[in-house]
Amino acid sequence: MRSPAPIVAIAAALAAVPIVAPTAGARPMGHVFDWNHELNQEENPRWKPDGPLPIPEAMWLRMVNQILLTEGANNLWGSGFASLPFDIPVSPREPSSWRNPANFLRLYNATGLSWDASVEVRAAKEALCIFPRVPKTCRPTGIVFQPGTKAPTRRMSLLDPAYQRKALAEIRRIVPRLRGAPYVFAYTGSDEPQVVLPTGTATRSALWRRQAAEIKREYGWPPPRSGAKRTDSPIAGLQWLAYSRWTSKNFFAMKAEQAGLIRRLDPDARVVPNNYNMIDGFMPWDYSQLGAFADIVEVDPYVSYAERANAGRGRYNPGFGAKLMSDLTGKPVRVIVQAFPYARYSPSIADVQTWAGQALRAGATHITFYAKGNPRFTNRKLYDGMLSLASRMRGLQLPDMPVDPSTVVVYSLMSEGQGQLDRKGDSRYRTSGDAIYTTYSLLGELNGAPFVFDTDERLAAERQRLSRAKVVWLPRGDTLSRSCAEALRDWVGAGGFLVVTDPTAFARTPDNKDLSDIGAALTGGRLGGDAGSVLFVRKGALGPSTPPDLYSIPVADRRSWAFSDVPAGAQVVATHLDGRPAAVQRQVGAGRVLSFAADPMTPGSLVEPMDLVPLIGMIQRMAGGQTGNASWKWRIPGTADLPPWEGAYRP
Repeated sequence: MRSPAPIVAIAAALAAVPIVAPTAGARPMGHVFDWNHELNQEENPRWKPDGPLPIPEAMWLRMVNQILLTEGANNLWGSGFASLPFDIPVSPREPSSWRNPANFLRLYNATGLSWDASVEVRAAKEALCIFPRVPKTCRPTGIVFQPGTKAPTRRMSLLDPAYQRKALAEIRRIVPRLRGAPYVFAYTGSDEPQVVLPTGTATRSALWRRQAAEIKREYGWPPPRSGAKRTDSPIAGLQWLAYSRWTSKNFFAMKAEQAGLIRRLDPDARVVPNNYNMIDGFMPWDYSQLGAFADIVEVDPYVSYAERANAGRGRYNPGFGAKLMSDLTGKPVRVIVQAFPYARYSPSIADVQTWAGQALRAGATHITFYAKGNPRFTNRKLYDGMLSLASRMRGLQLPDMPVDPSTVVVYSLMSEGQGQLDRKGDSRYRTSGDAIYTTYSLLGELNGAPFVFDTDERLAAERQRLSRAKVVWLPRGDTLSRSCAEALRDWVGAGGFLVVTDPTAFARTPDNKDLSDIGAALTGGRLGGDAGSVLFVRKGALGPSTPPDLYSIPVADRRSWAFSDVPAGAQVVATHLDGRPAAVQRQVGAGRVLSFAADPMTPGSLVEPMDLVPLIGMIQRMAGGQTGNASWKWRIPGTADLPPWEGAYRP
């Protein structure tokens, strides 16, 4: 690995920061941020609640301003909770006199140092009257949905009207104070939002009775119960889907109202509605709605937690999160990169550089470092590397986004919206996203295919999006609206190439109506019998010398079946060891469908892919799609070409 570029010295901060004008047609790098764990002595490892300050106050005030000058000079700005207007209560002993508008302006004029302003930090606390460090006389107006949870935004529903009233009040309190301040970059919302279900007496509240009735009236199913037993029941899945659709619609309507108020109070405002959780799956919401009111969309697709829990699932997460949000919303994306020890893994600066580069080439415009653990005082090599990386990214020209609307990967809201019925706690609300993530990894990261993500419902409602596609990949589609299923059938009949890697695709609609007629018209036949974990693709199964030899590909044994019958005229592409058909290609009208009876799109397939990577590339090209797009090879200048995880497959 090359030595990092030198950190810009504090003295350089006294000169004005040059503005780099982008060339015509360029994709300029945005900005680099840090969650500022280094700005509170309470996060110093030598902090003792009842002891002396780790660093005496006078010395600390000089030090913190030097830290900020250095960060500003190196293009590292402030974000997260430790940012404007600094509403997170700190110890009363914490020196904080440096937090004042005159100092912020001085730092901005010297280095360009700017900050996010968090406008939603206190909304749940205000609604529930929770102020442990700041005694306050107030009356709770929100209903506690989860009394066993400490986090205020998990104790109450974010769709409690009391929450929105307080959130709007906070915006009215904060935005006028900061309007016009040149050091304000953006107004940001809450971190990792999730709309919780009620427990205990809250299930009998008037609020929940009204909301539950609304869910059933609009989506046909009663909402699920918090704490329900793990299950594989399709009906339970449809109940969770109803809840996910309702929360998605109403949550984004609430955020749109907040964004509208911010812009009325500050017409020049830049709005980042939330940071969306993508650590171990994600909320299965319709993020395309953000395109109507967000200026920047933020996600935190960390690597090590998902990788430890499900090998293969984390290594391409930064790029996956960036591209999914960029394609769905059409907005600039800010990716929070893991820069702290997590799940028994301590990232090096080389990891941080690799993950940041992955996010930027896939669709991100801005980068944030989340460096919990305060490396300024605990891991100086990592902290200095962050400064160097931020400095090198200033004025960077990013590659063209690897986008091609002629290849579509479907994000099925109707399938993913069922969450994870086999999990408990917060994980149950989220979808794993395993299949769509693996498809992203195999197509983009490992084959260099440009493509776009799109939702099943938008493809059905706006058929021109489908009509411009040559090939559509359906990683998950067990539940689809009939309008979407028919749109796919008609598109194939008109000449499209559909790749169905979900063996259970076209099973049902959200109201539990049968879709087997569409499935029978498109896929390879009925499923029968459990099968193995490896498929075999004979030489020439896809065309002359394609593949050039016998290929072996891994599949998930828990999602592995065989086709018990094969439609007349269909071609068997892959088999199990015993010869039973596992992948079938058939002509449907003017188009073709390649369907799998065993699922290759699982994160484990990325760990030991066998011949899966070249096979996916061959299928993509055979269908008329592209591979080998140069943007997928881009990395941040000055960084080594390293794998995203030790031992990761290198094409």
